[in-house]
Amino acid sequence: MSLSDRRFSTIDIVGVAAFAVMLIALYLAIVESPSERVQGIHQKIFYVHVPSALVAYVSIGVVAVGSGMYLWKRTHKWDRLAIASAELGVILTTLTLVTGSLWGRPVWGAWWNWSDARLVTTLVMWLVYVAYLMLRSLGERGPATSRAAAVLGLLGFVNVPITYFSVYLWTFLHPLPTLQSSTDRPESAILVPFLVGMAAFTLLYVYLMAMRMRLEESQHELDDLRAAREML
Repeated sequence: MSLSDRRFSTIDIVGVAAFAVMLIALYLAIVESPSERVQGIHQKIFYVHVPSALVAYVSIGVVAVGSGMYLWKRTHKWDRLAIASAELGVILTTLTLVTGSLWGRPVWGAWWNWSDARLVTTLVMWLVYVAYLMLRSLGERGPATSRAAAVLGLLGFVNVPITYFSVYLWTFLHPLPTLQSSTDRPESAILVPFLVGMAAFTLLYVYLMAMRMRLEESQHELDDLRAAREML
């Protein structure tokens, strides 16, 4: 078996694991986790909302690492890492905003509240990396676009710690992070589904990153072949 075959096999295993763990996470969240006394069944969206947000932070961090390394090394692999993770970061942040609104409507009485710092800073993060993807899409493929995107990817990461610590810096609608149970069930009844959900979203991110990186590598090889043909 060649190295390429082993790589395909590893990616497939991660994909199957992500699918299986996601099913387990959904079962634990919907069926096994307790209903919160005040929020009721609406609180169960926590098991999707929070893991998607945390993995979104990780994906934006990977964009920053890839961007910084590209500006330093000027090697395409770091540029490809950044754009692949940025796409997943936008998807995960979109999921975070949507699930947060679905959670907020029955609990806060509104889909959105501009006075909440966590909501606003998350939206800013989403807009920055949508702009990043637009820059990559509309700009010509080449070093100039890659450098501009790398600078934006680095600067945009500054908003991640602001978003995370916003609930500690300003008191609005978002509560402080806690896994304390308000039911007669132990805290593990909340912690276990949450950790399984984190594992599911992490595996899904790794799988999609591997697939997206492979696509970027193929696109880079195709661009090289086109450039070589034009030189003939």
